[in-house]
Formats: sequence, C-alpha cells, structure tokens
Amino acid sequence: MKRLVSVIIPGYNEASVVAGTVSVVERAMRLLKRPFEILIVDDGSKDLTPVILERLAKKYKNLRFVSYKDGPSRRENLAKSFKLLRGGYVLLLDMDLSLDISHLKDMLYWLEQGYGMVIVNRYHKQSRIRRHLKRYIVSKLYNAFIRLLFRTGYHDNICGFKAFKRDVIAKLVAQAGIDETRKRSVFWDTQILILAVRNAVPIKEIPVCWTEGKSSALSFSKEISMLPYIVRFWLRKN
Repeated sequence: MKRLVSVIIPGYNEASVVAGTVSVVERAMRLLKRPFEILIVDDGSKDLTPVILERLAKKYKNLRFVSYKDGPSRRENLAKSFKLLRGGYVLLLDMDLSLDISHLKDMLYWLEQGYGMVIVNRYHKQSRIRRHLKRYIVSKLYNAFIRLLFRTGYHDNICGFKAFKRDVIAKLVAQAGIDETRKRSVFWDTQILILAVRNAVPIKEIPVCWTEGKSSALSFSKEISMLPYIVRFWLRKN
C-alpha cells in the first residue's frame, strides 16, 4: 500500500485564493491515486479565511485546517504544525501555487527513490520562471549571501516548495526550534535546508516551472530585520 501523503500549506489573509488553491491541490492529489491529506495552517488571518476554511473542510473529506490567533508569525506557526501531520511523505507548498502543480508527482517520485528531502532550483538551466526583475535581483543576492556564509552548495536556498520524508522534517523542525522573537521570518526555509545539509540528509534538487505570485515572500526592506537572527545562527556553528 502506498504511503499517505501530507500536503501542508501556510497562509495569511487568503480569502480571495484559498478555495481555488484547495480545489487545485485536491484534484492534483486525487489524480496521483494515492491516499492524502491537506492541512491548511491559517497564520492568524484577519479576513474571512477561517470562515471559508470551515466551509471547505465540510466539502473536502481530506482537508483539515488549524487557525492560530497570534499571527502573522511568518513560519513559526507553520513550524508548530508539522506534528499534526499523519503522512509518511510531506509536501510543503505556498498558497499562491507559483510552482507548476505537476511537480508534486516529481517530488514524490524522488522521495520514493530514497531521498530524504526534495528541493527546487528556480535558477537551474532547465527551469522556466517568470519573475519581476527587482525580486529576481534580491533573491540572487540573498542566495549568494547564504552560499558564502553557510556553504550549502545550492543556488535556491529560500523557495518554500519542498518535500520531505516525515521523519526527516520532524528532526529538522525539532533542531530549528521555535523563534519566539519572530525575527527569523522566512529564513526558516533556508535554515531547514542548512540543517538538512549538516545532517547529511540525501537531497534531490529539481528544475521547475515557476511563476511569481503577487505577494512574494522575499524583499530587501521586509527581510533586513532577520539579519541579526541569521548571524546568530551562523555564530552558533562557527
């Protein structure tokens, strides 16, 4: 029997897109013909997202959601929610589905080939991406900084789309801990990759088709505040 697959999707104020995203993901997972669950992590939305999720949970039997009241935490509430998953494989997606949904099949394939983690590389020569130039430059600078500081060896250290074996992500989340100061922000995604490299987790990197969403997670003005956290994390291991 095939392993249960857990799809986990964080979101904040997603009333305009959450129903469409759930519909697309649910259909894609059914087409894979394997057992699955979808968990939406509502990061303290102030709009109608929780109300819509209540309705969707009645419509889709494989859908669950958890709503936090202290958001937006920008990944900390997500980190707390992995323990709620039941699947042997875990797919982490972003609500805007910038990634071509067909790549879910690719990610599961490589997990079943023995890899503990699958990541995407939007800068691979075979990838096809559409992105605003300013955000592209910010992302390239960030990735260069991470490679220099942490020697990850990867060119895409921030993308939120990842796949894991359940025991792998459980270990990495435990090691990363919860940042109660919430200064870590979306560096969480990078930290998980860094910890995977340090733990010698077998990682598969794949090219992708990717179109930037309207609300990209990374920007210079927004993320400069996480620099002290990054430096402290680097100092703990050097």
